[in-house]
Amino acid sequence: MKKVDYFKIIQKYIKPNSLAYRFYIPHVTLVTAKALAAARRINLSKKQLQFIEEAGMLHDIGIIKVKDSSMGCAGKLSYEQHLIEGKKMLEKENLPKHALVCERHTSITKNQIIKNSIDLPPQDYTPQTIEEELIAWADKFYNKVESRLFTERGVKEIRAKYKTYGKEALGMFDAWNKKFGE
Repeated sequence: MKKVDYFKIIQKYIKPNSLAYRFYIPHVTLVTAKALAAARRINLSKKQLQFIEEAGMLHDIGIIKVKDSSMGCAGKLSYEQHLIEGKKMLEKENLPKHALVCERHTSITKNQIIKNSIDLPPQDYTPQTIEEELIAWADKFYNKVESRLFTERGVKEIRAKYKTYGKEALGMFDAWNKKFGE
């Protein structure tokens, strides 16, 4: 499997000297490192590890298309749209499996979209493979908020947040944490 030059792709869409880049790189690096550490603990293959590294570094690429001045993102879309935009961007890069990670890493369900009027077409955006699950799980531990950019959230904090999303979301996180946590 040929290695994807994810820094080349990131820098194609997010300027290295931008505020967005300064938020993006620490976040995706921390998420990727956590996902890889868990993947090694459960003895995934070298091919799976390579994919997790690449997809982990690219999972939030769509944020550049959203409107969030605090992160330096000057797009026009709502934050939730980064799932769809990231998928489109990586499909254009001929990375269909990586694109699915973009679409599914927040693990939002159709029920949550309808119940909470989330700005996404109503369908399930949930991980379907162990690699997708690992990245989605690791992503829950890190914010893209300046004051907490390098601070890992604790399981208790994550559970409290996901409890507000309903039993389905909390159950998904708990199952992943049991499967991947230390």
